[in-house]
Amino acid sequence: MRALPMIVMLSVALVLAAGCGSTPTPEPAPSSAPTPATVPTGAPPGTSTPAVPVDPLIAQPPPGGTALDPARVTTTGLPAGLPTLVWTTGPRTLGVYGRAGGCTEATAAVVDQTADAVTVRVTQTSTSTGPCTRELRYPAFELPLDADLGQRRVVITGEVR
Repeated sequence: MRALPMIVMLSVALVLAAGCGSTPTPEPAPSSAPTPATVPTGAPPGTSTPAVPVDPLIAQPPPGGTALDPARVTTTGLPAGLPTLVWTTGPRTLGVYGRAGGCTEATAAVVDQTADAVTVRVTQTSTSTGPCTRELRYPAFELPLDADLGQRRVVITGEVR
């Protein structure tokens, strides 16, 4: 007698399992042909060449800044990982990026100005031994010059402490 309920339960389970394996009923056909998806390219409407998007991993000057020709910038005294981009926002304003975040702060200063070159020092300083978050920020520094930059070269030095 005890085997009968067990047989009934197994039979019901098999019927249900068999129903789960059946092929689904096809969906009705759409009333009209689907429209192809439009992929935004960044190009202005009516142009044939898509605009090239700005790569967020490549440093760009902030709005209003003009990048200085990299051939005029010497970065040999800059620690690895610190940004090398230099820009101007006028004849007497030089811009550089620092690197900060978590438990670090960044500073930048003009340390020397000669007729041939302007030397900028970028410093990243640890503010705590931790625990620290791992985010990175690249604060922009705009530094006033005593005279117009003109054709002078820019030397960036730096330190991580």
